[in-house]
Amino acid sequence: MLPAPDLRDALDAYVNELFAPEDDVLKEIQARADANDLPSISIKPFEGRLLQFLLQSIGAKKVVEVGGLAGYSAVWLARGLPADGQIYVVEKSSKHAGIVRETFEKAGLTGRAHVLEGDALIMLSKLTPHGPFDFVFIDADKQSSPHYFDWAVRNLRDGGIVAIHNAYRHGTVLDPQTADDYAVNDINRAVAARSDLFATIVGVGDGLLAAIKRPAG
Repeated sequence: MLPAPDLRDALDAYVNELFAPEDDVLKEIQARADANDLPSISIKPFEGRLLQFLLQSIGAKKVVEVGGLAGYSAVWLARGLPADGQIYVVEKSSKHAGIVRETFEKAGLTGRAHVLEGDALIMLSKLTPHGPFDFVFIDADKQSSPHYFDWAVRNLRDGGIVAIHNAYRHGTVLDPQTADDYAVNDINRAVAARSDLFATIVGVGDGLLAAIKRPAG
């Protein structure tokens, strides 16, 4: 038997091989991110497949992502949608937004994938008239995530899903030390206490907090 960390890596690679092999487009996104000195914090292929699974489980057509980086997760999300699906990516950094636009063009997603560049809460308010949405994926600054989450719940359809990446915060939620650690722990606990959501943390990668919006009443 392999040591625990090695076993986890081997199992992740096993899932990637079976269900989430990267094609040239996805590999190129990662190479573009490296060439532009972007941090290596994109989701993993098996996490992308999980997001697609969630999208298809609810028949999602309209998706919002908060935090675009190089567009890697957005391509996974877009590929989980039907041909008439739409994805809106909110990205504060003009550098990152430009790279995401290039990613969408190279992935053949022009017309179906949209980038909103600027302060996330302002951009989200501009998206509100396009809702309700089926799925919102949050992978952005941790201390602002509660605000993004609240917007997501307000603008989800009943039965829609909001998901937040890094729910484990690499284990620091068990013993928070930094402001980001506390922010992640706080939102996990706040979501668990909400009666209008059916939620859990999926123990894949660094943890995915996922919540289904219950019908009102």
